[in-house]
Parts: sequence; C-alpha cells; structure tokens
Amino acid sequence: MKRKLLNLIIGTAVAVSTCSAFAGDKIDVPKVVTKSDVEKILGEPVKDARGHNQNGKGGYYESEWSYRAINGDKGLYFDVLYAGRDAPPHLTQTMFSVLPADRSKSTRIDGLGDKAIFCPNETGMAMLHVLKGDVLITIGSHGLSADAALDPERSMATKILANL
Repeated sequence: MKRKLLNLIIGTAVAVSTCSAFAGDKIDVPKVVTKSDVEKILGEPVKDARGHNQNGKGGYYESEWSYRAINGDKGLYFDVLYAGRDAPPHLTQTMFSVLPADRSKSTRIDGLGDKAIFCPNETGMAMLHVLKGDVLITIGSHGLSADAALDPERSMATKILANL
C-alpha cells in the first residue's frame, strides 16, 4: 500500500512539473506564420512583421502582429489572446460572444477550434475569430475579397491552433 501511495505521489509530482514546464510556452505568431506564408496569401511582397508579444499580470499573454504589403493596402493581422489564470471566469468566451464588435454580419465556421465565426465588412476587412478553450484567435485581412480571405484565414488559424 505504501509503495502504491509513493508511486502515486511521485507520478503526480512528475505530471505537475511537466505541465508547469509546458504551460509557460505561448505562441509567437511570426514563428508560426512566416513572412513567406503571408506573401503567398496576399500575392505580393510584404514588410517584416510588426507587433509584440506581451505578458501581463495573472498569466495574461497576447501575441499581436501584422504583415503589410510593401505597396498598396493589403495586409494580414493576427491577435492571439490567452486570458490568464487571474482573468474573470470565461473572459475569452464572453469576448467571443460579443463579436463582431461592429455588429456586421457573421458566418459560423464549423470544425475550427471550439467555435469560430467569419466577419467580412464593407471596409474591406475580413475577420476570422476562433475560440479554443481560454484562447481567442483573431485573424484579419485587408485588401482581399471576403471570398478570397476565408480559406487562407482558416489555414492560418489551423496552423496557429496546431501550435497552442
């Protein structure tokens, strides 16, 4: 009995330390979605990624980056938000529930994260919002038609989800 208890304690300690080691790993968008990925999507050269990875209090983390075409107004924008352990309960789910913020029309996208919606608007911006657990992913494109934006945004979201 003591041996089983000791094995359980050691096993639990190993599992907790392993989970703690991986819990600190957060996504860095430019390492997952490269400049060449974006150039293929936009069909033209883009500037280096601009943005930041930001750690906040209570486990909050955000990786917010953009790639913009060298010429013209095309761009691809990324925001990956981890609510953090001290966030209000269900923060990212609540944020997702009020999207799109401009009240434009949205289309539900099945098979992507826990929930996903695609929101093109009249300004030429098309946004894909994906909720996976306590992580909210937003990908926006400008300068592509809504029809042309959905598949590449879905592909980039899948790539990001695979790295969470």
